[in-house]
Amino acid sequence: MIKKKFKNFWLVFVNIKAKDGFNFNDLIEIEDTFSNNNNFNGAWANVIIKAKTIENALEIVPIGLSELDFEVIFIDKIENIGSLIEYKEISDDVKLEVDWLSSSQYIFKISDKLFPYK
Repeated sequence: MIKKKFKNFWLVFVNIKAKDGFNFNDLIEIEDTFSNNNNFNGAWANVIIKAKTIENALEIVPIGLSELDFEVIFIDKIENIGSLIEYKEISDDVKLEVDWLSSSQYIFKISDKLFPYK
């Protein structure tokens, strides 16, 4: 049974790029000093969404990313966080992020880090 506390949260794995007119590297924090010389074209990201339905979550993803000057290329998958917790398929770090999101006014959060590519 899905944990009720988390049934309205979704984890979306999405491929993103910078909106036209924006440089992708300018929109992200690059931790690795060797990466500073690379110009990335896009990234894969896990996004946590607070929404009552999967349909609502899918509507929120491009809107939230657009506010950060990103554009969705492809949504690879979306999973209910309550189900992921039930089947022990989610880390404690992500659970903490969901807890933070649940007690905030926000409905959208990029989880952990981006996985950029050239």
